[in-house]
Amino acid sequence: MITTYEQFKEIVSKGIKVVVFTADWIPTSKDLFEELVKMVEYLKIDVIEVDVAMAPKVMKVERIFVIPTVKLYIDGKNLFTQEDTTGNVKVDATHVLRAVKEILRKRGIAYR
Repeated sequence: MITTYEQFKEIVSKGIKVVVFTADWIPTSKDLFEELVKMVEYLKIDVIEVDVAMAPKVMKVERIFVIPTVKLYIDGKNLFTQEDTTGNVKVDATHVLRAVKEILRKRGIAYR
């Protein structure tokens, strides 16, 4: 469980990370995290959950205003952000996955 900004920065500083910012009081955020974990299990991508109640400094520094928010980090650099949900976590997760694959493809990064 990420509770400090230092932990967060260390985790996203290396490799490909999809970070889902969640909150217990927004069940669709937890559902989106779980759906993304299932969808990317065949890829070389880590899906990380940050519960904003447990890591308020991360929320502040990363400018998280909407839950859920999903961000893609490659070697510490944020390259994609999706805020909020359509209400259908499968659609949202598919959109994130498609965007992540396109960004990796454009950068010539193998993800399988």
